[in-house]
Amino acid sequence: MTEPMTIEPDAPPTITTETGPDTPAGQPRAPYRNAWLAMARNPVRYLLSSDPWRALTHLAVSLVLGWIQFGLFIVIILLPFAPAWSYVLAKLERRRVALLRLAPIADPHRTLYSRGVAAHIGDRLAETSTWRETGYSLILAAATPFLSIGLVVLGAAVGGTIFAPAFTDTDPMMFGGWTIDTPAEAWTATVIGIVLLIPAVYLCAAVSAILASLAQALLGPREEELAAQLADVRASRGILMNSFEGERRRIERDLHDGPQRDLVALSMQLGELQLAVDDDDVRTQVIAAQARVEGALSGLRDTVRGVYPQVLDDHGVTAALIELGRGPLPVHVVPQGSWHHTRRFTPEVEKAIYYTGSEAVTNATKHARAHAVTIYLSEDDTTISMEIVDDGIGGATTDRGSGLSGLVERAAAVGARLDIDSPQGGPTVLRWSKTKEL
Repeated sequence: MTEPMTIEPDAPPTITTETGPDTPAGQPRAPYRNAWLAMARNPVRYLLSSDPWRALTHLAVSLVLGWIQFGLFIVIILLPFAPAWSYVLAKLERRRVALLRLAPIADPHRTLYSRGVAAHIGDRLAETSTWRETGYSLILAAATPFLSIGLVVLGAAVGGTIFAPAFTDTDPMMFGGWTIDTPAEAWTATVIGIVLLIPAVYLCAAVSAILASLAQALLGPREEELAAQLADVRASRGILMNSFEGERRRIERDLHDGPQRDLVALSMQLGELQLAVDDDDVRTQVIAAQARVEGALSGLRDTVRGVYPQVLDDHGVTAALIELGRGPLPVHVVPQGSWHHTRRFTPEVEKAIYYTGSEAVTNATKHARAHAVTIYLSEDDTTISMEIVDDGIGGATTDRGSGLSGLVERAAAVGARLDIDSPQGGPTVLRWSKTKEL
């Protein structure tokens, strides 16, 4: 039995973690959860990998950016614009952590819709994430001079000892209290320098990891910011769905008031003509024409019902689902538990349930070669649920562009989830469920 494919609505962004220091050959390396995990690897593997070079590159770029921030902060006239340049820096820093094989940091800012520049500035200044970004740029600016001095001293000490033989060709070299003035002492210093190179590399990587950890801590979203972004996504989905439903209603009204009315009038006119003519051949042709008009009218009514079923508004979702059985495929609606035929929900929930059932029946008819569809409706104290089962060939997917992908979006828009189990050979089972709001 194929495992059901579960689609969770509004799942929060996840960061893939490093599964281990020794990733099998041929498999892509997953991002590290934090920059310290790289240094926790086997020292030989670490030093022979690209991670030390990545850390040095990250540190060097950090110092360059830090000096730019230092210059901006000491020019007093630019201080009022600190949140603006910090915002730009933060956008770069969230992506730059990829140098250390870290997943990009999520943006904590909410989406702003066009209300004018002044309103945008006010909204951004009201966000705590803006001031965390400013704090990050201030810390980077303050730390850069000290880090630069330390890096120069460390580089001079390690480089000087490694290349001591070149420096002592003509003059003695002082290293601390040690005077190096013979070739033997110079080569001894080289050996010491090579040994010191390893902790120097780890020290630079540690500084880079500290900066990356600081960026993750200050530039990423807090729980309340993720909740606000999720609320924005749900609100925008709701707006899109309401707009879509409004357009459906307009199309249904236009079809009802336009072509459907004209076809009814034409059918009546043909009926009158049938009574008025005496020629049997002409009457036969009129009867055939009227039959074709009635067929077109019936098809149009089915189309109108599919665009927006009036029965959904008048009698509820159970009656609307029963109406689906008027098509070529038998549809059995089975209420379970405390569900009753007159049960009503909010319009958004009823539409989501109905269009899930309608699309499932359409897919079963067109693609699954099914002979029947059964829709189970149930409700308990906490959950509203629907299970749709067809006896077709299975293999339904939610690939982009398929009807099921739209159902996933519709379910998510009302806070529901959709589970799909459709193994090859069938049957296909769609499980729609929504937790009741208290």
